[in-house]
Amino acid sequence: MQDEARANKRYKANKRPNAAFLSPTVPRSAFFRAKVASAGVQPLQQRLQDRALIGHLRCFDLLSGLPLTALKEVAADTTLCTYRRGEFLWQRGDLAKHVVLIDSGFVKMTRRDRDGASKTYGLFGPGDSLGIFAFWAGMRYPSDAVALNRGVTLLVIDAIKLARLPERYPVLADRLQAGVIRFTEAFIDKIEIVSAGNIPQRLAMLMIQLVDRYGVNRSSEQAYLPLCLPLEQISEILGARIETVARCLAQWKRAGWLSTDAHGCHFTHLEKVRELLLNCNGDSVSRQS
Repeated sequence: MQDEARANKRYKANKRPNAAFLSPTVPRSAFFRAKVASAGVQPLQQRLQDRALIGHLRCFDLLSGLPLTALKEVAADTTLCTYRRGEFLWQRGDLAKHVVLIDSGFVKMTRRDRDGASKTYGLFGPGDSLGIFAFWAGMRYPSDAVALNRGVTLLVIDAIKLARLPERYPVLADRLQAGVIRFTEAFIDKIEIVSAGNIPQRLAMLMIQLVDRYGVNRSSEQAYLPLCLPLEQISEILGARIETVARCLAQWKRAGWLSTDAHGCHFTHLEKVRELLLNCNGDSVSRQS
């Protein structure tokens, strides 16, 4: 018990927020058609030393606050995997047998419609967990999960063994339920984006959501988003033409609201972006389709 108390004390002192997780740049080529690793090219897997792995696991909300004995059990069934951009973590219809914790990089959840067009329903990054909803509901994965950059680092946990722990560690049941809610919220976020109004408002909703979840160096008016989304991906999320998205972003840059570099986006007037969601007919918002 004393060991667990000391371990929890160290955890509280060292816990890092989502902003502290690594966030590699996402290149344009990440959004080409996803590919499944061939039999001879599998995602890089390796085992971490137990102490290092437990330290990683403690950083995630899903497992934070668990006693050391529980973390050791989780660590025994956890593998560190690295995916290259465009590779599937899983495909729609695959058996849900893993819970995935994103340590670095970004993953998108997609499905193809009857015409074969890809639709993005959620973006997930450092600190997020995936796979809980499908496993908990006893269903197969409802969408594809695709790595967006060349070094997406994941902690992959055996879902069946994880599901046995809440009986002995009730706090984990609450965390798993929160994980299901978070996954549901990602789809609600998508609904909020497509129903926000005109294209500038949809773009504003998307960017505000991403800044709230992954933004760093935030203040009331400024933030840095360590994520580069190409026009093709943004247009897919918004349900808009690429040309329209380009015009909107160009307008923001000319107005001094936004600048970009090789690693992400600098927002210097977030209050202006938020105003778009409150003003459908203002001078700063032009109706585009």
